[in-house]
Amino acid sequence: MRVGFLGLGVMGKQMASTLLKKGVEVSVWNRTASRCDELVKAGATALSSPAEVIDSCTVTHGMLADPAASEAVVFGDNGVLGAVRAGKSYIDHSTVDEATGMRIFEAVKAKGARFLAAPVSGGWRDAAKGELLFIAGGDRSLFDESTAEGAGMACMGHKHWFLSDSPEGAARGKLMLQIMMGSMVGALAETLALTERAGLNPAQIMEMLNSSAMANPLCAAKGKLMMDQNYAPNFQVYLQQKDLRLTMALADKLEMPTPISAAVNAQYIAAKQMGHGDSDFAAVRDVYNVDKKK
Repeated sequence: MRVGFLGLGVMGKQMASTLLKKGVEVSVWNRTASRCDELVKAGATALSSPAEVIDSCTVTHGMLADPAASEAVVFGDNGVLGAVRAGKSYIDHSTVDEATGMRIFEAVKAKGARFLAAPVSGGWRDAAKGELLFIAGGDRSLFDESTAEGAGMACMGHKHWFLSDSPEGAARGKLMLQIMMGSMVGALAETLALTERAGLNPAQIMEMLNSSAMANPLCAAKGKLMMDQNYAPNFQVYLQQKDLRLTMALADKLEMPTPISAAVNAQYIAAKQMGHGDSDFAAVRDVYNVDKKK
């Protein structure tokens, strides 16, 4: 079996690497071609455009940074639409707004091909272990085939949900997870900042939290990073802020106030302004250092 993979950023690289480790033949493309080199050494075949990848594979996966990147790969020169046709399938794992997902869905479907929106939950470490979560919407037959034992999504993840027969459900479902994740880490950052300002021991407070009903793996991991000031990226600030931005756009469309998401979004924007855009989103903790008393 040979599958295609478009986009080799922090997540895409690990997802494609996991496919290779599980014996899948993979054709890859990335806008910055040098990012293909490590995967080529591991057995992948690098091609010069998304269209070439689509043409050489029955199923192609994409993992792009944002809606603009997802659309550029599909609609741009030598993009997905240049080669997709009956018998071909495209699965986009990017977190995008529902309008973007629908435009891609309709364009691919008009070519006689199948499309599935399947954004992921999890970081690059989960991707490296094949333990991602997939939230899907679109062509049901493609979902069933891709989650069967040995198929692409089965290799890359251990949980898969089909939410609707259009990308809209997948986009909305993924954003619900991002509201909670961004808000939890934002609240943790505020908790630890106030802990220090109050003269308390952050490690002791984290131990208390981890022993309480509020214990969870995310806060345990991010709390340690905040205390160590170790912001090597697993899931970057700019991606978390993008997801909150998309969440608020959805809420605006549905005429529902989301004051907590808006407040947390402002903190991630502040972290980006401090130069933390590419840092792990635990770096939102540093926003509270700006007015720290000497």
